[in-house]
Formats: sequence, structure tokens, C-alpha cells
Amino acid sequence: MQAIKRIYYELKSLLFLPVLAFLLLILSFCFEDIVTMFEGYAKIMLSPSILLTDYFAVGGMGATFFNAATVLIFNIVVLKILKIDYNGPIFAGLLMIVGFSFFGKNLINTLPIYLGVFIHCYFRRVNIKSFIVITLFSSGISPLVSYVVFGSGLSYFASVPLGILCGILAGFILPSLVEGALKFSGGYNLYNVGFCLGIISVFFYGLFTLFGLEVKLQTLLDDTHQTFLFYLLLTIALLCLVYGLTGGKNVLINYYKLVKESGRLISDFKEKYAIKVIFFNMGTISLVCCLIVHFVPDIPLNGIMFGTIISIVGFAAYGIHLVNIIPVWIGALIYVLISKDQFSSISTGMALFFVTSLAPLAGQYGIFVGIIAGFSHMLINPFFVSFQGGFDLYNNGFCAGFVAFFVHTIVEHFSFRKKIKERFKQNKLE
Repeated sequence: MQAIKRIYYELKSLLFLPVLAFLLLILSFCFEDIVTMFEGYAKIMLSPSILLTDYFAVGGMGATFFNAATVLIFNIVVLKILKIDYNGPIFAGLLMIVGFSFFGKNLINTLPIYLGVFIHCYFRRVNIKSFIVITLFSSGISPLVSYVVFGSGLSYFASVPLGILCGILAGFILPSLVEGALKFSGGYNLYNVGFCLGIISVFFYGLFTLFGLEVKLQTLLDDTHQTFLFYLLLTIALLCLVYGLTGGKNVLINYYKLVKESGRLISDFKEKYAIKVIFFNMGTISLVCCLIVHFVPDIPLNGIMFGTIISIVGFAAYGIHLVNIIPVWIGALIYVLISKDQFSSISTGMALFFVTSLAPLAGQYGIFVGIIAGFSHMLINPFFVSFQGGFDLYNNGFCAGFVAFFVHTIVEHFSFRKKIKERFKQNKLE
């Protein structure tokens, strides 16, 4: 009987994603009339979408929420058709898709990339289920498709097939890179696919430049809805916390165990802990994010920042918790204080939250290494957008791959030497 009850509650909890899609649909009709909303949605679909493009500024709030709803529903349907069960990585992937649907992803620019991954699986004769997590994260390079079709200046006769081909090629290449990237970062970059997409973006950017196509980085923002977005985030945080706490004291006991996890890939928290523990973890992270937005001066809460926070909250099921993200946050804040950078810069604000990609370094090696990682990420991150042309939405994941390699390689080297010395001393005593 207990086992049946557990299965029932697990299934009930997984309704979170369909319910989220439904709420996004409702919100989409609350801000403009239906005609204006669909006109805005058309603008979003036809936007080049290169970093940094706040869809609130392109199509309005209603259209942006509608875009997020449609993209989420499409992915839920794909998972349903493939009969794939939700786990930590898939949960994180879906919430990251929702987050980036506020600034870069839509159905038009996502589909060719998914098709490329499917074709990869067909040629390798492997089941698409084996690559479903990579498929979900692959849409991080979706601006590549939108740029070629709508932003390259080519006629549609050339740009449409070329854009689709670029998306398919990117999706086809991606799975081959992911395993190598995991070894490169040592499993300490949670946005591992973002690192691979950054490499692919660099090559496409180079090709476009070679053939005379101008790629212009842009910053389109709409900061006029900050109060609403703050209370929406706060509501999500409190609902997650309350739902998590309905599990009783066992939730807190297991949460204490969860925060001892390093978070190093592959860390599927949902496999080890009950769903209510995951929701409690989501609630604590999103609540702290709300406090940062409220108390740290000049952080603008627009579509990009809202989407950024939604994206990282999903990783509460796949590697992050307060214990391993606070050190990297401290490192990021130290950098800002020293450099006198401004959080009003959207890229700095995004980096502050996405630096959580390196949380496993703090979880594995401790607070000091976490601070170094957070500081290093903020130090080099500004150079990476121009390096990859703005096609990789997971730009912080691209940067974090290099930071993870740099930090964990040095730490492991000195740890290894220390172990050798200790072993030598022990042998001498014997």
C-alpha cells in the first residue's frame, strides 16, 4: 500500500510541468488582446534572436508567455510520444527550455536542431531515447537558425533552406562532442552542452564572416514589468517551498543529505530523493534568487533575467543546492566589487546567476575553490559572446567549460602531488 501511495504522489508531482504550461498559456492572454498577442508572437518567431534579445521587447509580455507555453508543450508531447520518464536531467532541460523561451528560443528555430540530433541517432543506429537530454539542451544554439533565415540579409529562397541546413548540421554534430566535453570539464560544468554549442557557434561564426555575412550582436531589453515579474518569481518560490514541506520532517532530513552532494555530473537528484525534496530545493534556490534581485542594487528584472532564474532553478534536480552555489556566488560578487562593474549590465547580471554552472567545484573541493571558480568565470565571461557570435544562448556554459577545466586540473594536480608525498612519507616510516 505504501508503494502504491508513493507512485501516486510521484506521478501527481510530475504534473508540475503540464500545469506550468497551462499557467503560461493563461498568462499569455492577460496582457494584450488576442490579435495583438498573436501579432507579437509572429514578431518573436521572425526575430533573429541573437544574444541578447528580450522577447518582451520584441513581441510583448503576452506573446512571450505564449511562446514559452508552446515550446514547453511541444517538448512535453515529444517526451510523451517517445514514452520517456522524467528524471533530473530532463526536468532541468525542460525548465531551461522554458527560461530561454523568454529570450532566444521558439518553435521555428528549435525544430531543425532537434531534427539534426534525430538524424545523428538514425545514422548511428541508436535509440533517440539515449540522446534525449542532449536533444532538449541542443536548442541552446537556436539563434543560429533564426539569424540565417531572418537576419542574414539573404533572400528567403536562399536563407530558409540554408538556415534549416545549419540547424540540422549543428544538431547532427552536437552528440559527438558532448562526451569529450564532459571529460574536458571533469564533470564540473553543469551546462556541458552549452560548452559544445559554443564551439559549434565559433565555427559557424567564422564561416559567416568568411563569406561576408555580418553578424551584429544586439541588446534588446524591456524593464517595464519588474514588479510583476518579481512577485511571480516569489510566488513560484513559495509554492515550491510549501509543496516540498508537505512531505513532513523527512523532507528536511533528506534535504540535509542532498546538500552534501557535490553536484558533479552526472548527479540526478530525482533518482536519489523524493520529488518533494527536489521541490524544496527548488524553492530555497528560487527564494534566494528573489532576495538577490530585491537587495542587490541595479539588477534589472526583465524577460532575460526572469528566464535566467527559471533556467537555473531546474538544476535543483540536477546538481545545484544552496551549499554548492553560495561559494561561486561569493566569488562572482568579489569580482564585481573589485572591477566596479555594474549589475545594471544585463550580461553581468546573467553571469551572476549562471555562474552556478560551476557549483560542483565548490561541492567537490570546498568553499575556497568555489570562490576562485566564481571569480574566474566573471573575469573571462565578457569575452565569450563576441567570440561565438551570439548564437550560443548558453554562453555562460561555454565559458564555464574552460573555467572548470582550468580549476579542476590545477586542484587535482596539487592534490595528486600531495597524495604522492604522503604515501612516500608513510612508506619511509614503514
